[in-house]
Amino acid sequence: MMRHLLKSLDGRKDGRIGHLMASKFQGFPGMDDILPGEIEKWQWVEEKARIFMEAGGFREIRTPILEPTELFIRSIGQSSDIVHKEMFSFKDRGERDMTMRPEMTASVARAVLEKGLLTQAKSLRLYYMGPMFRAERPQAGRKRQFHQIGAEIINEGREADFESIALLHGFLQYAGLKEFALHVNDLGGEEDRDRVRVALVKYFGREKEKLCKDCQWRLEKNVLRIFDCKIPSCQPVIEKAPWEEFAPLSAGFQALIQKLAEREIACTVNRRLVRGLDYYNGVVFEVTAGGLGAQNAVAGGGRYDCLYQDLGGAKTPCTGFSIGVERLISAVESQNGPHFASPREKTVYLAPLEDGAAIAKVIRNTALGLRERGFRIETTHGVFSLSQHLKRADKAKARYAVIAGTDEMAKGVLIVKDLANRTQQEVRMDEIVSFLSLSSAAGSRS
Repeated sequence: MMRHLLKSLDGRKDGRIGHLMASKFQGFPGMDDILPGEIEKWQWVEEKARIFMEAGGFREIRTPILEPTELFIRSIGQSSDIVHKEMFSFKDRGERDMTMRPEMTASVARAVLEKGLLTQAKSLRLYYMGPMFRAERPQAGRKRQFHQIGAEIINEGREADFESIALLHGFLQYAGLKEFALHVNDLGGEEDRDRVRVALVKYFGREKEKLCKDCQWRLEKNVLRIFDCKIPSCQPVIEKAPWEEFAPLSAGFQALIQKLAEREIACTVNRRLVRGLDYYNGVVFEVTAGGLGAQNAVAGGGRYDCLYQDLGGAKTPCTGFSIGVERLISAVESQNGPHFASPREKTVYLAPLEDGAAIAKVIRNTALGLRERGFRIETTHGVFSLSQHLKRADKAKARYAVIAGTDEMAKGVLIVKDLANRTQQEVRMDEIVSFLSLSSAAGSRS
């Protein structure tokens, strides 16, 4: 009986086990697997981010996924939609209130303060990438687990607003996004916040009966959040908010707009743009892109000068942004379909013709050397004939096949077969990486 049961559970003996396992265990809705075939796009974007950010003098920071809930309540704001209804929060075994980070700026600020990074440098330029979490209903463009790439300029004044926007704009172009729109707004300085909110409360208070229940709650808790509302019935009231009466554009903001125009960075001033986090003041910005449907925001950010003070540190002028990786990839694919296709010129298939330690070592070292040069490596584990290897290389859309057998080992060479031109030649083992790098570069130019 036991042998029969074990046999039925052995996937090699009963193909139904795969179906049974798949139907019993499924991923949590809104938290997606990223599989081979798709993950290469992510790796490409992440590598582009590292190159671009580090070329601009930014250094990477990584923070834990779990943080104390109070960190986000104090930084994002109790009245924000994120804290009010969208955080994954729970008590751990020590009865501490913990939250899976919904955004990264607060985590970076906590790390900077806790580790005293501003005692080691006058200012900081940091970038990050990783998963964030929000407990909301999954829909197109909005996941429970989503990923961001972002940058923070810490302890630098308002001149950094242009640098932050230019950095974001440049990276989106570098990543292959062709059509996108930059929206900017001026929320006023910290000294203007109370006056602006009093004026907004007075205006929306007169129109309270025309607002949805959420906006009526926001009116009492944080009136700026009304501008985040997407309910159609609220839009006429929001559109008529007299921003120019109580929050005219500052001279500094107008100078920023002029500088963006001089650098040929097109933008639109959108007085409804407030961003969804309470720590913003001054310049805020957002980038939208076509091909994404209703959820078309790809990136956003702005100035936040009081966050570090709110978290127990000194007042620290900062600005930064974050990019939604899922939306960026979708937008690039929609606008520039072939962009993520693996370039054939950079794909190499490694073909060992015999088993053995010597051949395995050469194949491994060759793969490492080529991967470090940016090549995509394909191979098949096991011993196959040359014709079988070449069929697999063709299926992998490889430009080159590198062939290693006993005869090649004895001569200290590898055979490089150009699958596009149907030519081949012997190349010394210690020259294989440089040879293929030059061949690939020449093929890309032709």
